[in-house]
Amino acid sequence: MSEHMIFAFTPRADLDKRGNLDLFIHRCRTELSTFGADLPFDEPIWDISGTVSSKGRNKAIRVIFSGYQAAKAACDLPTMSPLFLPFAQAYFRYSYSRRPSKAWVNRLTALRVLDEVMQRRGIVGQVHLITHDILNDARDLLLEDYSHDVAVQYAGELEYLNSFLIEHELTQVKAQWHKGITRNRDNISRVGAVADKAREEKMPSARAIEAMAHVFVNASQPDELYIGSVLGLLHCAPQRINETVRLAVNCIVEAVDSNNTPQFGIRLPPSKDFQDEVRWIVPTMAEVAKKAFGNLLDVSAEARKIASWYESNPTKVYLPERFEHLRAKELVTLSEISQILWGIENPGNAKGWCNNAKIKVVGSRTGLYSFAQVEAAIVAKLPEGFPYAQPGLRFSEALFCCRRFELDATLNTYQCLIDYVTSDQIASRIGESGSVARTIFERFNLTEDDGSPIKIRSHQMRHYLNTLAQSNGASQLDIAMWSGRADVSQNAAYDHVSGEELVAKVREVSKTSQADVFGGDLNTKKVRVVARRDDISGILRTKSAHISDYGMCTHDYASSPCQIHLDCLNCNELICVKGDNVKLANLIRFRDETQILLANAEEAEKDFVHGASRWVVHQRQTLSHAEKLIQILTDSNIPDGATVKLTGLRPASRIDQATAARAEAKTVSMTPRMNKLLDKVNKRG
Repeated sequence: MSEHMIFAFTPRADLDKRGNLDLFIHRCRTELSTFGADLPFDEPIWDISGTVSSKGRNKAIRVIFSGYQAAKAACDLPTMSPLFLPFAQAYFRYSYSRRPSKAWVNRLTALRVLDEVMQRRGIVGQVHLITHDILNDARDLLLEDYSHDVAVQYAGELEYLNSFLIEHELTQVKAQWHKGITRNRDNISRVGAVADKAREEKMPSARAIEAMAHVFVNASQPDELYIGSVLGLLHCAPQRINETVRLAVNCIVEAVDSNNTPQFGIRLPPSKDFQDEVRWIVPTMAEVAKKAFGNLLDVSAEARKIASWYESNPTKVYLPERFEHLRAKELVTLSEISQILWGIENPGNAKGWCNNAKIKVVGSRTGLYSFAQVEAAIVAKLPEGFPYAQPGLRFSEALFCCRRFELDATLNTYQCLIDYVTSDQIASRIGESGSVARTIFERFNLTEDDGSPIKIRSHQMRHYLNTLAQSNGASQLDIAMWSGRADVSQNAAYDHVSGEELVAKVREVSKTSQADVFGGDLNTKKVRVVARRDDISGILRTKSAHISDYGMCTHDYASSPCQIHLDCLNCNELICVKGDNVKLANLIRFRDETQILLANAEEAEKDFVHGASRWVVHQRQTLSHAEKLIQILTDSNIPDGATVKLTGLRPASRIDQATAARAEAKTVSMTPRMNKLLDKVNKRG
């Protein structure tokens, strides 16, 4: 079977809906290679770690086809109903092959809730009997058990599943089903109690920001240094936690900008289709980023040293220098084994470790173990995928490389084994999940102002920095680039500037120098140099005109589009106004650019490039017109407001050209006739 075998399912006309469902399940079981050709399809738990990567994580990735209630209770069992399970497995595998998604858990939840509703209705596993009522019940159940926005995501997967069943003629319903609900954040304004609550959920509190700074400054233990450094870096530039924990030792970039000012940046790994790019740190946060980077270099130094050892010595155990003498022994005691493992003498724990590793006592003396067996057992416990911690990132180059159990306060840290600080470990220690007894904030006795525990999500800092950028007038493109975002439209979801802040910003702008564009203070009026329509009535042949980069265009677009493709300086329909400094600056810049283009065209003409001569003629003509206009518009003897138009140019409009040609021909053709008539008159006279 091909390693990447996929197919597009087509129902057979000679089979009914149940027959095509069986065919679909059979083909997904036997023909697809998604998640591996040797996938144990009929098992309720799939390990897809080898085929699906999860950035920032270093643990097994499992798909558990548990029932709806079991999944809510965080249990692997019981599974989905036996009659529905084969379809769920087939659809999950097939849909992933056609539409891979990092949020595949949403798809799995949609299958679970559908199975639950079908069980309640007494049609277990009869997928062909799914109706809009069943889908409505599934959506309502999701709304009962999950937050509104999360339920919307799961219901969206129900829409996809319904479309699949209709497209492949696997259900009796032919009409599309729509979830009928939208995310709350799409409907919330910037003002009101609901808006304030939504803003608070997305942003860290002022007390939480102070607590993060306290942890960063006062961290001393290894786990505190890892977590504190993350909290510091999250304040330096908008980043995703999976990007932070994948930082390499060579991530720092220092450069000098156009003003010869030193700049400091961090090269973050790519995520969500954004390229690997430097995120520049604002100068006020550069020292924070440097300290966080230095802390990570120091705390991970020993672990990276161990990783380098195993890269060069893949079959030998790493020993600290003070225990290197043990390598020469064939037999070692439990105390010596504990020194190899943890750097301390703990025979009891060492004995338990040997029992788990199935290493037995050897030799005639009691309590001696084979060093070679101990060494082989330790090497076998290196992380899966070693020497790579993440795709393209070696353990020896990873800032978040650590010694095994170094972040666990209840277990001894291994001196000879390494591990990786994952985003999940960081999340649990800042209160994002409840998998640890005490968060880092509880360790430092830090609470919210009301005494409640401080719990933050790493993504809140991304919202916070985006909102700061929005409130201070950064462009949308700069915000997207700074955030490592491929789609500028996604900025809106991270903009939590309040209505009061927007009003204050408008008031500030009205008093700043930026408001000079509108005439200084918005409440004042400033006289502008303009050209009255009456002043140029003799020039305008139409009753309309529009502003161009250099003046006004009087072309009549009702009769024809622009015939010369915006070649304004060679058009007799361009009118400039003396005193408009913005237009004059545009004209001067255009002249300078034309000089460069002319020089390039002349060089090409010398090299006998085909067509270059025509460009030389055109650019010389354009440059001449630009210089004439600039000379007139900068003449101090000409008053501001005067209208200027070059003469002797060929009309841009083809209609005007035809009219002029016809008038000229008529004049020429009538002259001889008039002469003859005059001759006759003279003779009669």
